[in-house]
Amino acid sequence: MNALLIVLAALGGAGLLPALVLARRSPVLVFLAPLIGACMAAVGAEFELGVGGSLRTCFIAVAAAVNTIAVVWWLVAGRLRRWPSPPWWWSLVAVIVVLGALTYPLLGLRGQLVGGRDPNTIWLTHALMISGGHHQLLAALRNPVYQFTNPDYPPLVPAAGALAFAYLGRGDLYVAIDMTEYLNAVALGVLATGIALAARRAGVVANALAILAGGAIAVVGFAVAGRPGIDGYADLLWAAAAAAAIIWGLVLPQSPQALVISWLCAVAASLTKNEGLTTSLIIIVLVALRYRPLRRPRWSQRQGRRVTVLRTARRWAERGALVAVPALPGLTWAWQIRGLGLHNAFFVTSGLESLSVRASHAASGIAGHLTVAPVAFGVLIAGSLIMRADRRRAGLANPAWLWLACLGSLLVIFGTYVFGGLEIDSWLQASVSRTTIFAQLLLYADLAVWLVLAADLSSGAPPVTPARRQVSGW
Repeated sequence: MNALLIVLAALGGAGLLPALVLARRSPVLVFLAPLIGACMAAVGAEFELGVGGSLRTCFIAVAAAVNTIAVVWWLVAGRLRRWPSPPWWWSLVAVIVVLGALTYPLLGLRGQLVGGRDPNTIWLTHALMISGGHHQLLAALRNPVYQFTNPDYPPLVPAAGALAFAYLGRGDLYVAIDMTEYLNAVALGVLATGIALAARRAGVVANALAILAGGAIAVVGFAVAGRPGIDGYADLLWAAAAAAAIIWGLVLPQSPQALVISWLCAVAASLTKNEGLTTSLIIIVLVALRYRPLRRPRWSQRQGRRVTVLRTARRWAERGALVAVPALPGLTWAWQIRGLGLHNAFFVTSGLESLSVRASHAASGIAGHLTVAPVAFGVLIAGSLIMRADRRRAGLANPAWLWLACLGSLLVIFGTYVFGGLEIDSWLQASVSRTTIFAQLLLYADLAVWLVLAADLSSGAPPVTPARRQVSGW
């Protein structure tokens, strides 16, 4: 309960204004605010390491800066374009359904489960490092004794735990573990509300099914993660945040609102785990290409070649900005860690097995946890053949974007197992069920989107025109 209060008061309070500027009455507001606050805590940890001071001081400074930017954006950009919001009653129903779906899995927190190595030796230890201030954090990261805890891991999870220690003290170490579980639920909530907003028609049945599909994904997230979802592991957090970044940035209709929410989710994933950083970079690049497609510039004699070149340069500058802005927080931590001489422990040595053996075992291990993939691929083919035009009219992106992100992440994980230094079989046994959470969750989310689209079309309700398009939030 104390951890929940910190999530709502400290993280949710700090992120409320930016979330309100973005989401307005959209149901994602409830879940987006704490996720923004967690990102602020992670960036605060980066300032603590690079500049000095305590996490609380750095967190307050980052929160003040972000909220100031949000106010300026509200006053300037908000006057230029008012994003439509769903009716308050629809948002309330969506929030109640998603919260209800998230409540039951979190009941396991009452047992204070910590059932693995990582929650204690990595995340809890790192939270204690960060809570000690700049000098203790720097000394601990450089101390060879702590190298077994993967000190290069990003700071979002331990920063959230350290923030709880800053307000509640260290009398109860479980509060840091509980913070992770509540953030798992928050990230799943952002994903679930994104799916709930996929309906494009005003039909009651279609929108009700969209909300239920979002709630189902919230349950599926904890089911896919299993016990690591409620006992202190960070894998579900980065997976849910990355999947939410794809739904908002590579599935839902294009808008400044969806773009920034996708960015925030990608930032959260990149600041949670190393595989979250690599996956987020893939997502960020794909989002940039979706919003600024690679098209051959039109040239006319009247405009001249110089104007064409300038427009092309501006287009590439825009793509660069769309990549650089959300990638900066995650890359900053990687740069800081490399500056301290720390490297990923999985690549310090070379594996004893041949690359072909490692590749064979890794492929088999990963495939064993992707039983949903054939079903999702079959639905993809059928949906593309039957509802391709309807999906385009709904404003939803081509499903190839989602599948490219999924395959890119799996290739990175596969490469890590192949070229890593740990014994492959024991490594797979200890981790593959967690490293594939993202792919499983994303494919289930893709199935949910197709279900929403199918219900949308079968409802018989007329398409929502731009003037009436309020239920979907666009």
